Amino acid sequence: MNDVKDYCDNSYKRLIGLKAGLYDVIVKAEEVSDSTHAESAKQLKSLVDSIEEGLEELKNQCPADWAPNKKRLDDNMARLSETLEEIADKLQVTVPDSTAWI
Repeated sequence: MNDVKDYCDNSYKRLIGLKAGLYDVIVKAEEVSDSTHAESAKQLKSLVDSIEEGLEELKNQCPADWAPNKKRLDDNMARLSETLEEIADKLQVTVPDSTAWI
């Protein structure tokens, strides 16, 4: 039980950092008026929502075998981090280190 709680707590902290970077990317994408960047930012927001839902589900249901949930969340978190960094580089936005929040 504590493993799940610790995992969720650490993931939420990391997600806070990623969301801060996402906000900066969205603001910059709106300034650029580039539909590609705006669409990418929307997809990132959707991924954040998916991660938050997965963490809530894991936290509330606390399944005995939570390895599949953890893998899915870790994969989504990695994809979010990589995609956010790519878009931020293109838009010349500095994204905070999300591991610094842990």
